[in-house]
Amino acid sequence: MFKTKVGIVGLGYVGLALVKTLCNHGHYVMGLDIDESKVLNLSHGISPNESISNAELSTFISSGAFQVTTDAKNLVELEVVIIAVPTPLDDKGFPDYEPLKKACELIARHLKRDVLLINESTSHPGTLRDLIAPRISGLREDSASAIMFACSPERVNPGDSKFDHSNTPRVVSGLNEQAKNAVRNFYSEFVGKVFLASEPEVAEMSKLLENSFRLVNISFINEVSDYCVSRGIPVREVITAASTKPFGFMPFFPGAGVGGHCIPVDPAYLLGDAAKHRLNLSILETSMSANASRHQSIIHHLDQVLDGVAGKNILIEGVTYKPEVKDTRETPAHGILEGLRKKEAIVCWHDPIITEWGGALSTPVASKKWDAVLLLIRHKSTDIDQILDNAKLVFDFTGTMTNGPAKVKPI
Repeated sequence: MFKTKVGIVGLGYVGLALVKTLCNHGHYVMGLDIDESKVLNLSHGISPNESISNAELSTFISSGAFQVTTDAKNLVELEVVIIAVPTPLDDKGFPDYEPLKKACELIARHLKRDVLLINESTSHPGTLRDLIAPRISGLREDSASAIMFACSPERVNPGDSKFDHSNTPRVVSGLNEQAKNAVRNFYSEFVGKVFLASEPEVAEMSKLLENSFRLVNISFINEVSDYCVSRGIPVREVITAASTKPFGFMPFFPGAGVGGHCIPVDPAYLLGDAAKHRLNLSILETSMSANASRHQSIIHHLDQVLDGVAGKNILIEGVTYKPEVKDTRETPAHGILEGLRKKEAIVCWHDPIITEWGGALSTPVASKKWDAVLLLIRHKSTDIDQILDNAKLVFDFTGTMTNGPAKVKPI
């Protein structure tokens, strides 16, 4: 009835996007997660994020294509198992490997000998070879030599209606030729283009390069934006002008800083591995620092324009890390909010797609007249007219109010 029996370990944005794709392509999927409340909700067709809708979940469950569990024993008969757990940073900003290590420990004894085990979690080059394979092998009674260890770093872009698994090329590799062929064949069934890397380290490094490249360029354009704002030069028109060159230039756009589970996080795994090998990546390190301190330059600018922020009523509009996605991980809004409060500003936040964040509820835009509204993220449901009606000044970090009234200050 089903093409392949697939297990997905970790049911967040990455895992649930895979569930949707695989079920739509005729595969059976067993989802495994240690979060009991999430598993319970999923089993009743309640989705935790935008990767999959409630209706889609219910359809897959009722057809028997998708089941969800907290018990790793249910993986024992599966032909393919994909690790899709978070690889976050700890409270000191260093790579946190515990979710990945715990996932390996959870599933190690419950994999069939000839399973194709794929790591999609982002980590440093050598993770598959030096962490996953030895850890799983060491916990098994057999040598795990028959397990096909492979990797394909995830390329999910939450909230993107244009690019999905089918039209986003995948980079894959494995620890031996059998694993390489198996992982290429598996993804080729539902992905339009698959690039087979010569070794897992190439595939793992490609993901870190992608997001480190973006971090460096976004940090740079934010620095350029600060310069242009201080000189009264419209930076987005500058970018448009530079983009007329048909070669040698790629546009990046300024904002409040980068957030989410990839761009501000993945480079830390590269820097951590470089430090372990006593190698220096100074440009990347500087870019990480620039992004981490972005809120400071923003607050300094506000302090100047508002003649001091102390005592001012300020509303942060949009606290998710990107439009149309209910995800606040590493959101730039956090640093801005905390920094303004330290300077004794009266700060609230509003977001039309989430109601609670940081232990506080969203504040209605019309609840008071604001000395300043910081438009960090603009969702489709963001009420710009209401913001303009209730703000003395609007600082636009989105570039979407270029023809707005004089009270709108572009950033």
